[in-house]
Amino acid sequence: MGFLNSYKRLDNLCRDMNGIGVTGYIKDMECFARGTYFVPGWKEDYFQLKQYRHIRNRIAHENDINENDLCSAEDAAWLETFYQRILTQNDPLALYYKYKTTKQRTSNVTSPSEQQPSGSDLPTGKHKQIPIGCATLILSTIAIVAGIIFYSL
Repeated sequence: MGFLNSYKRLDNLCRDMNGIGVTGYIKDMECFARGTYFVPGWKEDYFQLKQYRHIRNRIAHENDINENDLCSAEDAAWLETFYQRILTQNDPLALYYKYKTTKQRTSNVTSPSEQQPSGSDLPTGKHKQIPIGCATLILSTIAIVAGIIFYSL
């Protein structure tokens, strides 16, 4: 598969997840800039995606630019591998989400006596809203897309 076809395939998968495409994936990585501390290869993936987006834009918008002049079969293979990483939830955003949820679970572990509400902790009828972050939304979408793809095969 050529570079442009691989890029379009990845872009469409990202668009299914975030409504934008590869650009949206890059922006989500920028939202979670601390991911570089928790996910090995975060920076490399980020810069690689930006480079491939730039190459795709040059192919699409500049005159006399040919895909073969700017990239190789290894570039297309990287895009395909990244596509598979998203499907298997081994991409940077999925790994960051897994790290954060694991960390939250371990920090929320309390002893049984601490779990009993005191009089002031009892519900008053008002519900506290919990904000949903970009990663939660993205990873939920990834899980849904992966499930659809898995069951359609």
